[in-house]
Amino acid sequence: MLKNKKPNVIIIYADDLGYGDLSCYGGVGVETPNIDKLLENGVKFSDGYSTSAVCTPARYS
Repeated sequence: MLKNKKPNVIIIYADDLGYGDLSCYGGVGVETPNIDKLLENGVKFSDGYSTSAVCTPARYS
């Protein structure tokens, strides 16, 4: 990456979607070819944590 060029960042935040549900992370239930293409040409984020076991508190934090 060029030093003077800022990176493009895309964050996808979805309810009830685990990383294992996407085909780019090995999921087999749903094909996600466009997200797969983004990962092939970018950086894969694979270490995120939630503040709660359910999604509602995390939405408000």
